[in-house]
Amino acid sequence: MNVLMVTGAYYPEVSGAANQCRQLVNALSKEVSFTVLTTTRDPDLSPRSQFDDVDVLRVLLNERSFADYCKASLKLTRFFISRRKDFQIVHLHGFSLKSCLLTLLSKLLHKKVIIKMTSIGHDDPISMRQRGFLLNYFFSKADIYVCMNPEFEKLYQQSELPSNRYKQIPNCVDTNLFRPVTNGEKMTLRDQLGLPGEMKLILFVGHFSWEKGTDLLLNAWKRHVASTFPDTGIVFVGSTKPDHYEVDAELVKDVQQLAQPYINERIFFIEKTHKIEKYYQTADIFVLPSLREGLPNALLEAMACGLPVIFSRLRGITDWVVEEGVNGLLVEPGISDDLGKAIGRVFNGAVLAETLGWQARRTIEDRFSIDKVAEQHAGLYRELVPSV
Repeated sequence: MNVLMVTGAYYPEVSGAANQCRQLVNALSKEVSFTVLTTTRDPDLSPRSQFDDVDVLRVLLNERSFADYCKASLKLTRFFISRRKDFQIVHLHGFSLKSCLLTLLSKLLHKKVIIKMTSIGHDDPISMRQRGFLLNYFFSKADIYVCMNPEFEKLYQQSELPSNRYKQIPNCVDTNLFRPVTNGEKMTLRDQLGLPGEMKLILFVGHFSWEKGTDLLLNAWKRHVASTFPDTGIVFVGSTKPDHYEVDAELVKDVQQLAQPYINERIFFIEKTHKIEKYYQTADIFVLPSLREGLPNALLEAMACGLPVIFSRLRGITDWVVEEGVNGLLVEPGISDDLGKAIGRVFNGAVLAETLGWQARRTIEDRFSIDKVAEQHAGLYRELVPSV
């Protein structure tokens, strides 16, 4: 089978979708031949490269202007037509304006189209209706819609899309890479990463956007944790660069001002890493108070590493993965006081923290391991191209 993977970013650029896409490509490399098509705003990245023996083609978006999008559309069209014999399936990770063009080309050239919906409120079937006729029209032309959680299923059932095109396949985790470590390994990793050895560290992984709740975590820590637990700190891993499409420049400014007295002593900012598993393995708690998600990779990765996790209660999304008080803690979205109390609860209870982490790891092994999820995708590809 030959599949064209289309994603908004790909290695060496960092994003949850990019990481998911790469894990899936690697897991199915013996059965499926992949080509990756992506866009970038980094002019230093080569338009053609290879990673993990997979061709990666990038289209540069210099400015967010009409002319730039026209140029990018011509490049996408040229690539698609010139490589049309190299794939039978087009697998779109998320749905955007460029997806309309690729869906049109796919239909003209008789390619099967899979749309993986990535975020409630963005590319679920009900939200797509609200984004205008053009986007919704091409969105409706897919052969299969991959949904990650029950909330997507509920929204899909409310739409007019055919019920037989719906598939629920969750995100996945490489449980060999994302795994718990011993205390000795943790201290060694902290030394390698330049993090304090004895401090209890809260980890946040995500771009600096209002939807991720970066400011909520910092405010909760300052009000409820910093004084009560003076041996604690926060590690923020994620892009703060304002030219990144997911970053809110004003939020970055606010967070850095709030963190100023503690920077590099109790608060640490990591702009980018290709070894994110090491940061999970050095942390004591993982916290991500998002206001909107699809199925957050960071949550699954943290749980795979045996961390006690604290997350916003997002109906049909996070409460489908995290069972309150069993394999993690859930707090109401947007309420920093509740978040601060939950962090204090974990720091006050060593047994609770250990139990939550152990159960979290077990949840990932049972439901979200890369082998199980990859096989579901392989079955989906075989269903679309049964003669291969």
